[in-house]
Amino acid sequence: MKKRYLMFAGVLTLAASAAFASDNSNQPAIDACIDALNSSGKAAAPGGTVLNSSFSEAGTEVILEGGGGVVWRCIAYSDGAVGVLDEATPEQAEAARSAPNMADFQERVRFDSGATGAILTRTLEPGGAFQFILDARENQFLSVRLSPHSGEMYYVIRNPDGSILLDGTDSETPYKGQLWQSGEHIVEVVNKTSADVTYDISFEIE
Repeated sequence: MKKRYLMFAGVLTLAASAAFASDNSNQPAIDACIDALNSSGKAAAPGGTVLNSSFSEAGTEVILEGGGGVVWRCIAYSDGAVGVLDEATPEQAEAARSAPNMADFQERVRFDSGATGAILTRTLEPGGAFQFILDARENQFLSVRLSPHSGEMYYVIRNPDGSILLDGTDSETPYKGQLWQSGEHIVEVVNKTSADVTYDISFEIE
Protein backbone atom coordinates (compact mmCIF):
# COMPACT_ATOMS: atom_id res chain seq x y z
CA MET A 1 0.00 0.00 0.00
CA LYS A 2 1.30 3.45 -0.79
CA LYS A 3 2.43 5.13 2.42
CA ARG A 4 0.81 8.34 3.59
CA TYR A 5 1.65 10.51 6.53
CA LEU A 6 -0.50 12.53 8.90
CA MET A 7 0.70 16.10 9.28
CA PHE A 8 -0.66 18.23 12.13
CA ALA A 9 0.68 21.64 13.10
CA GLY A 10 3.20 21.45 10.27
CA VAL A 11 4.90 18.30 11.60
CA LEU A 12 5.49 15.30 9.33
CA THR A 13 5.06 12.19 11.43
CA LEU A 14 3.96 8.57 11.66
CA ALA A 15 3.13 6.58 8.54
CA ALA A 16 -0.48 5.54 8.12
CA SER A 17 -1.09 1.81 7.96
CA ALA A 18 -4.66 0.68 7.29
CA ALA A 19 -5.79 -2.49 9.02
CA PHE A 20 -8.28 -4.67 7.24
CA ALA A 21 -8.14 -2.39 4.23
CA SER A 22 -8.04 -3.63 0.72
CA ASP A 23 -4.45 -2.94 -0.15
CA ASN A 24 -5.35 -0.64 -3.03
CA SER A 25 -9.06 -0.04 -3.46
CA ASN A 26 -9.40 1.97 -0.24
CA GLN A 27 -6.35 4.14 -0.84
CA PRO A 28 -8.01 7.13 -2.57
CA ALA A 29 -10.52 7.39 0.28
CA ILE A 30 -7.77 6.97 2.90
CA ASP A 31 -5.76 9.74 1.22
CA ALA A 32 -8.82 12.00 1.15
CA CYS A 33 -9.51 11.44 4.86
CA ILE A 34 -5.90 12.09 5.84
CA ASP A 35 -5.91 15.31 3.82
CA ALA A 36 -9.25 16.36 5.33
CA LEU A 37 -8.03 15.79 8.90
CA ASN A 38 -4.72 17.52 8.18
CA SER A 39 -6.51 20.61 6.90
CA SER A 40 -9.40 20.66 9.39
CA GLY A 41 -7.49 21.91 12.41
CA LYS A 42 -9.41 19.42 14.56
CA ALA A 43 -6.38 17.39 15.67
CA ALA A 44 -5.02 18.37 19.08
CA ALA A 45 -1.48 17.08 18.59
CA PRO A 46 0.91 16.02 15.83
CA GLY A 47 1.17 12.41 14.75
CA GLY A 48 -1.35 9.70 14.14
CA THR A 49 -2.23 6.64 12.11
CA VAL A 50 -5.01 4.99 10.14
CA LEU A 51 -6.54 2.32 12.37
CA ASN A 52 -8.95 0.73 9.93
CA SER A 53 -10.82 1.18 6.66
CA SER A 54 -13.69 -0.68 5.07
CA PHE A 55 -14.93 -0.32 1.51
CA SER A 56 -18.56 -0.27 0.37
CA GLU A 57 -20.40 1.04 -2.67
CA ALA A 58 -21.84 3.78 -0.44
CA GLY A 59 -18.37 5.06 0.50
CA THR A 60 -15.27 3.97 2.38
CA GLU A 61 -15.23 4.34 6.16
CA VAL A 62 -11.80 5.30 7.48
CA ILE A 63 -10.98 5.41 11.21
CA LEU A 64 -8.05 7.72 12.06
CA GLU A 65 -6.33 8.22 15.41
CA GLY A 66 -4.68 11.58 15.93
CA GLY A 67 -1.48 12.08 17.89
CA GLY A 68 -3.48 13.29 20.87
CA GLY A 69 -5.34 9.98 21.04
CA VAL A 70 -8.61 11.26 19.61
CA VAL A 71 -10.13 8.88 17.07
CA TRP A 72 -11.95 10.22 14.03
CA ARG A 73 -14.47 8.59 11.71
CA CYS A 74 -14.36 9.67 8.07
CA ILE A 75 -16.49 8.67 5.09
CA ALA A 76 -14.84 9.31 1.73
CA TYR A 77 -15.10 8.27 -1.89
CA SER A 78 -12.81 7.15 -4.68
CA ASP A 79 -13.00 10.60 -6.32
CA GLY A 80 -11.47 12.22 -3.24
CA ALA A 81 -14.68 13.70 -1.86
CA VAL A 82 -15.23 13.53 1.92
CA GLY A 83 -18.78 13.27 3.23
CA VAL A 84 -18.20 12.87 6.99
CA LEU A 85 -15.37 13.74 9.38
CA ASP A 86 -16.51 13.39 13.00
CA GLU A 87 -15.08 12.17 16.26
CA ALA A 88 -15.65 8.42 16.50
CA THR A 89 -17.77 6.93 19.25
CA PRO A 90 -15.96 4.81 21.87
CA GLU A 91 -17.50 1.72 20.29
CA GLN A 92 -16.25 2.66 16.81
CA ALA A 93 -12.78 3.40 18.15
CA GLU A 94 -12.55 0.09 19.99
CA ALA A 95 -13.78 -1.87 16.96
CA ALA A 96 -11.13 -0.20 14.77
CA ARG A 97 -8.33 -0.92 17.24
CA SER A 98 -9.31 -4.59 17.51
CA ALA A 99 -9.84 -5.17 13.77
CA PRO A 100 -7.64 -7.88 12.24
CA ASN A 101 -4.68 -6.82 10.13
CA MET A 102 -5.44 -7.24 6.44
CA ALA A 103 -1.86 -8.37 5.81
CA ASP A 104 -2.88 -11.66 7.44
CA PHE A 105 -5.60 -12.12 4.82
CA GLN A 106 -3.76 -11.09 1.65
CA GLU A 107 -1.04 -12.44 -0.61
CA ARG A 108 0.66 -10.72 -3.52
CA VAL A 109 0.86 -13.10 -6.49
CA ARG A 110 4.25 -13.20 -8.18
CA PHE A 111 5.04 -15.10 -11.38
CA ASP A 112 8.35 -16.84 -11.99
CA SER A 113 10.68 -15.06 -14.40
CA GLY A 114 9.36 -15.43 -17.95
CA ALA A 115 6.07 -17.01 -16.82
CA THR A 116 2.63 -15.55 -17.53
CA GLY A 117 0.83 -17.43 -14.79
CA ALA A 118 1.01 -19.24 -11.47
CA ILE A 119 -0.85 -22.00 -9.63
CA LEU A 120 -1.10 -21.84 -5.84
CA THR A 121 -2.42 -24.33 -3.30
CA ARG A 122 -3.79 -22.89 -0.07
CA THR A 123 -6.17 -23.79 2.78
CA LEU A 124 -8.97 -21.55 4.03
CA GLU A 125 -10.73 -21.77 7.39
CA PRO A 126 -14.51 -22.32 7.70
CA GLY A 127 -16.41 -19.31 6.36
CA GLY A 128 -13.13 -17.49 5.77
CA ALA A 129 -12.08 -15.11 3.00
CA PHE A 130 -8.67 -14.42 1.49
CA GLN A 131 -7.45 -11.91 -1.08
CA PHE A 132 -4.85 -12.32 -3.82
CA ILE A 133 -3.28 -9.15 -5.28
CA LEU A 134 -2.19 -9.09 -8.93
CA ASP A 135 -0.51 -6.26 -10.79
CA ALA A 136 -1.92 -5.99 -14.32
CA ARG A 137 -2.37 -3.40 -17.03
CA GLU A 138 -5.34 -2.12 -18.98
CA ASN A 139 -6.15 -4.25 -22.05
CA GLN A 140 -4.35 -7.33 -20.71
CA PHE A 141 -6.37 -10.52 -20.31
CA LEU A 142 -6.77 -12.07 -16.86
CA SER A 143 -7.68 -15.71 -16.32
CA VAL A 144 -8.64 -17.14 -12.91
CA ARG A 145 -9.60 -20.71 -12.02
CA LEU A 146 -10.57 -21.70 -8.47
CA SER A 147 -10.60 -25.45 -7.68
CA PRO A 148 -11.45 -26.56 -4.12
CA HIS A 149 -10.37 -30.10 -3.28
CA SER A 150 -13.71 -30.49 -1.49
CA GLY A 151 -16.55 -28.25 -0.36
CA GLU A 152 -17.90 -25.08 -1.95
CA MET A 153 -16.17 -21.78 -2.62
CA TYR A 154 -16.80 -18.62 -4.62
CA TYR A 155 -14.67 -15.67 -5.69
CA VAL A 156 -14.93 -11.96 -6.51
CA ILE A 157 -12.59 -9.85 -8.66
CA ARG A 158 -12.16 -6.11 -7.93
CA ASN A 159 -10.61 -3.45 -10.12
CA PRO A 160 -7.86 -1.15 -8.82
CA ASP A 161 -10.44 1.55 -8.02
CA GLY A 162 -12.47 -0.88 -5.89
CA SER A 163 -15.26 -1.43 -8.40
CA ILE A 164 -16.40 -4.96 -9.15
CA LEU A 165 -14.93 -6.65 -12.21
CA LEU A 166 -16.58 -10.00 -11.44
CA ASP A 167 -19.34 -10.41 -8.85
CA GLY A 168 -19.56 -13.45 -6.59
CA THR A 169 -19.02 -16.49 -8.84
CA ASP A 170 -18.99 -20.16 -7.83
CA SER A 171 -15.71 -22.00 -8.21
CA GLU A 172 -17.15 -24.17 -10.98
CA THR A 173 -17.04 -21.15 -13.32
CA PRO A 174 -13.57 -19.97 -14.42
CA TYR A 175 -13.00 -16.37 -15.46
CA LYS A 176 -11.23 -14.90 -18.47
CA GLY A 177 -11.66 -11.31 -19.50
CA GLN A 178 -9.94 -8.17 -20.69
CA LEU A 179 -8.99 -5.62 -18.05
CA TRP A 180 -9.94 -1.96 -18.34
CA GLN A 181 -7.79 -0.50 -15.56
CA SER A 182 -4.10 -0.63 -14.72
CA GLY A 183 -2.93 -1.39 -11.21
CA GLU A 184 -3.54 -3.87 -8.41
CA HIS A 185 -6.48 -6.19 -9.00
CA ILE A 186 -7.94 -8.14 -6.07
CA VAL A 187 -9.20 -11.72 -6.35
CA GLU A 188 -11.05 -12.60 -3.13
CA VAL A 189 -11.92 -16.22 -2.43
CA VAL A 190 -14.53 -17.29 0.14
CA ASN A 191 -15.07 -20.64 1.84
CA LYS A 192 -18.82 -21.32 1.92
CA THR A 193 -18.52 -24.38 4.18
CA SER A 194 -18.16 -25.03 7.91
CA ALA A 195 -14.89 -26.93 7.46
CA ASP A 196 -11.37 -26.14 6.31
CA VAL A 197 -11.07 -26.25 2.52
CA THR A 198 -7.84 -26.82 0.62
CA TYR A 199 -7.95 -25.36 -2.88
CA ASP A 200 -5.91 -24.67 -5.98
CA ILE A 201 -6.13 -21.29 -7.65
CA SER A 202 -4.51 -20.42 -10.95
CA PHE A 203 -3.84 -16.99 -12.42
CA GLU A 204 -2.71 -16.02 -15.90
CA ILE A 205 -2.12 -12.56 -17.33
CA GLU A 206 -1.53 -12.18 -21.06
